[in-house]
Amino acid sequence: MSESPSIRHPFLFRVYYAAVVIGACALLATHTPAAGSAFPAPLLLAGAFAILLASELGPMVLPGGGYATVSTVVTLPLLMVVGPFWVSVVDLAVNLVAHGVIRRQPAQRVLHNMAIYTLGYFATGATYVWAGGTIANVRFPADALSLFVASLTYFLVNSACVSTVIGLTAGPSPWRVWQRNFQQGILHHLSFVALGALVAVVWFSAGPWGIGLFALPFLVSRYSFKVHLELRSDLKEFVRALTEVLEEVDPYTRHHSVRVSQYAVRLARGLKRPESEVDEIEYAALVHDLGKIGPQHQHILQKPGSLSHEEQRTLRAHPAAGAEIVAKVRALRRASEIVLSHHERPDGQGYPFGLRSADVPVGARILNVADAFDAMTSDRPYRRALPMEAALRELERGAGTQFDAQVVKCLLRLHAGGEFDLIPSPSSEDLQLLRLKTRVGG
Repeated sequence: MSESPSIRHPFLFRVYYAAVVIGACALLATHTPAAGSAFPAPLLLAGAFAILLASELGPMVLPGGGYATVSTVVTLPLLMVVGPFWVSVVDLAVNLVAHGVIRRQPAQRVLHNMAIYTLGYFATGATYVWAGGTIANVRFPADALSLFVASLTYFLVNSACVSTVIGLTAGPSPWRVWQRNFQQGILHHLSFVALGALVAVVWFSAGPWGIGLFALPFLVSRYSFKVHLELRSDLKEFVRALTEVLEEVDPYTRHHSVRVSQYAVRLARGLKRPESEVDEIEYAALVHDLGKIGPQHQHILQKPGSLSHEEQRTLRAHPAAGAEIVAKVRALRRASEIVLSHHERPDGQGYPFGLRSADVPVGARILNVADAFDAMTSDRPYRRALPMEAALRELERGAGTQFDAQVVKCLLRLHAGGEFDLIPSPSSEDLQLLRLKTRVGG
């Protein structure tokens, strides 16, 4: 696992970086003499180097940034056989060749990868011994608890370091990065750790030839994990592609949806919602106006004057129509519930069902505020955009009746702290040009 820094918190990053590099160097320096008297079989180290190199050259991109490999299946049993020092030496060589020479990554990044792996190996070895295990002599089931504690340490140290560096360099917070990269796929990550521990058990009970039995399960597990990550990535790309459909009706609607999604994500995180829910809210925000793709909406969306009763009725049907489309994708069922309810109000005067706050999903309450905020701060066919302060006053005035009070309070707090800047939107003239291009293209 690794990261791709573009430093967001320079001071904290420097402190973190210095700590992991100095810590790793200290561990290697203090354990070198003891390791020198027990040099393991060169063939064993060469084999581990080859497998790890292949693994590092075929990484899988994580949804929250960075990448993952399945090297745990090799490094964890190797650690139980030869100890943390020699595993660190092998991994240092692998990272130097794979990332420094072949992939030509910056030296700072390569050094960081070396350091966090080294810290992870020594922490794993220490907890294994602390829990009663013995390096180079795994006994099962006597050492079951030791293997469990060591495996958990391996996962936690590595995932914490990766999440920290991504959080400090690219954001969001390390805890949110951990949720996106590890919590939502934790069974996949832990399955590789468990498989690595099982390989160590087989090594000591059946010998090196026994680990050949793990070749097929290992390849299947890796393929399953790769498909899991690809599906998560493809889902987001699919949702973004749906917003392209809105361009056929009105360019404003698509640009509006993209901005609303960014506002909604800020609000969801400001309200401490878990990252899995943040994803659902983002998906819902991107497609919340999908119900407006019908031809009957083209005239309504571009009408400069007030709407007739029939036009209002048609427009009020769009949440249900959009939710019906989105719900056809199983992975977007929860997002469809947000789309359906995003025009409900705390006072029960919203649509389509007239629900009150307690019955409206939190995501829909967030989307309602984000939608209204962007509508007020961007040009519409019937009026120019309101100034930022005027829009904030309108939200504050409607808190508790038209808008959820807690969501509005969160927006005001974020704005006061400089964390809710206005996202630029096209002017009326720009939108007119976009509409002309769309018609000509059609």
